[in-house]
Amino acid sequence: TSAAAADRDAQVREAMRALGEDQRDVVRMAFFVGMTQVEIAEALDVPLGTVKSRMRLALGRLRSALGDEFAEELFDD
Repeated sequence: TSAAAADRDAQVREAMRALGEDQRDVVRMAFFVGMTQVEIAEALDVPLGTVKSRMRLALGRLRSALGDEFAEELFDD
């Protein structure tokens, strides 16, 4: 339903706000802009390993904030 979708959107926005700026940036660039981790590293002028670490930490925090069921729904094709 649209109410459920609006609630889910609000949860995602709140979870994203709780991330640090560095983590939030890599998530936005990957999921909303569609950049690869290599492209993100080049755009931010940081090592690829830094991008990978930020992404791993951010996704872990999002999973904790949103729950495993949300993560499964997010990645379900």
